Amino acid sequence: MKTVLIVPESMAESVAAFVESESIPLGVCTANDTSTERIIRVVPTEERLQSDGSTLYAGGWITCAAARAMGAELGFGLMKTGKLLDFLDVKIRRCELGRFK
Repeated sequence: MKTVLIVPESMAESVAAFVESESIPLGVCTANDTSTERIIRVVPTEERLQSDGSTLYAGGWITCAAARAMGAELGFGLMKTGKLLDFLDVKIRRCELGRFK
């Protein structure tokens, strides 16, 4: 099962280029995908909204536990998960190690 990021048209090219350059095993598309693939929606926001494993608010935040779980479920580890979150400006909060507030 491949995971697909559903992104706004305005972000599609830059997100696709980033995912490819970092060798992150994700597809990128701009329309709803009706296949059996796992889908993560990327939603730009001007507020710091809380993200979860199925919706990433670009400009928002995610708990450390949710980010770790998402990376494990997707099978590409913490480094690539962190790079994707950094690229989307998703801040990590409630860090179990005390690094992020």
